[in-house]
Amino acid sequence: MTDHNIVRMVHAIEERISGGAAADMNSGGGVQASVDGTFLADVISVKPLSIQLQGQTVSAGIYINPALTVAASDSGDEILKPFETPFEPAAAYEFLKEFHEKYVIKKGDTVVVVMTGSGFYIAGRAVAG
Repeated sequence: MTDHNIVRMVHAIEERISGGAAADMNSGGGVQASVDGTFLADVISVKPLSIQLQGQTVSAGIYINPALTVAASDSGDEILKPFETPFEPAAAYEFLKEFHEKYVIKKGDTVVVVMTGSGFYIAGRAVAG
């Protein structure tokens, strides 16, 4: 799935959840206390993890699969450091290198966030920054 299709999918989910008000909610308006849903957010820092969602910086109550932050750095320079030297088996090396390039988040990435209650669950990277 391309980055563009992922963004379109999230916007469609937002539209269904909010009854058409998603465009207003993601344009920097205030966060309502009872809003649950799926949103796009920008990663503003990975150590510590912080995102910008609906114009607000969120740095607490964020949950993410630890595999998506392994060797993560704000610049993204450290993501491929473990793969400077190939290892055996070669298939595992290639898989892990590709996984880190595609899925480990860095500052500037856009991520899919599921917000429920006071928790923010990062489902994955939607668009590389």
